[in-house]
Amino acid sequence: MTRVLIADDSETILLLLRTRLEMEGYEVLAAADGVEVLEAIAAADPGPDILLLDAMMPRKSGIEALRELRAQGLETPILIVSAHQDELDAGAPTGAEVSGFVTKPIDFDALFARIEELTAA
Repeated sequence: MTRVLIADDSETILLLLRTRLEMEGYEVLAAADGVEVLEAIAAADPGPDILLLDAMMPRKSGIEALRELRAQGLETPILIVSAHQDELDAGAPTGAEVSGFVTKPIDFDALFARIEELTAA
């Protein structure tokens, strides 16, 4: 079973993502900000197979968490999620750091296909 860590500061979006992913058979870990992402990665055994990080969150953004995780050597695929293209343009991660971008509102069929592509063994 593919294990997905999702992070979003909106409880509604987090619940929607969790529900849809679990309905498709994914195991889901959730975080409300980048600090919780780093804590979840440190505590998870086994770690997630893929991360979906909201670009802008309090305390630590998804982009900041992405950069810290890459600096620590994490090679797990990471998708950055954002409702606003300008959030991504301002300090957007490079192709070497990020596995892709997902825009809100989320096209779940495209998201599931992307997750499968990035986690295929």
